[in-house]
Amino acid sequence: MNLTPEVIRQHGAEELEDLRSRIGLWKEDFLSQGPAGGGPEYIFLCKDFTAEIDEYLYPYVRRMIETDHITKEEASEFMDFCYRQVLELAEHLGIEEIPY
Repeated sequence: MNLTPEVIRQHGAEELEDLRSRIGLWKEDFLSQGPAGGGPEYIFLCKDFTAEIDEYLYPYVRRMIETDHITKEEASEFMDFCYRQVLELAEHLGIEEIPY
C-alpha cells in the first residue's frame, strides 16, 4: 500500500496530538506524587519525567522525522512542549532550577 506524503504527514500530526495527551497524563501522574511546594527533595520526580521523555519519546520522534511523518521544526516544537511540562512540574514542586 502506497501512502501519499499528505497522508503520511496527517498520520504524523495525529500521532503528535496523541503524544501530547500522553505527556499530559504523565505530568498528572508526576504531579500527584509530589505536594505543591514540596521542595528540592522531590527533584527526583523532574529527573524521572525527563528520563522518560528522553528514553521513550525522543527516539520515537526522531524516527517520525526519518520517515517524513513530521518535520524537524515540528519535532523541535513537540520536544520543547515536553520539556515545558517538566518545568511546570518543577514549578509546582517549588523547584527553581533543575540540574540536568
